[in-house]
Amino acid sequence: MAKPKVVEKGISLLGPVAFYVGLLITLGTAFITPSGWLYVGLAVIGVIVGLLNVTAKETGPFLFASIAYIVAALGMASLIPLAGVAIPPELIRLATNITVLVGAGAMLIALKAIYEISKGK
Repeated sequence: MAKPKVVEKGISLLGPVAFYVGLLITLGTAFITPSGWLYVGLAVIGVIVGLLNVTAKETGPFLFASIAYIVAALGMASLIPLAGVAIPPELIRLATNITVLVGAGAMLIALKAIYEISKGK
């Protein structure tokens, strides 16, 4: 028996909702001193986002965007202070939080892609 369209639509919205909730958490927690549990929670949300959002067609763009964000965030974090500009700690925490969220999903999708390639598909 096929799933009703309403159920499929609801399930397809879980991934984007999880991503937006993760982004709101990263934004809200940028203003507090982080704990290890914050990063665990963000990583779990990132894995959920990776599982729910990425189809086989979206694997490449998701990984490319994830790598681009992580490299840019790390590069900016190291290059801006060299220019003599002080970065507010809230921006550093925000970038770190988003990196954890995106990076956890990217690791899962990368492992899935490696598995699919090793199968020969």
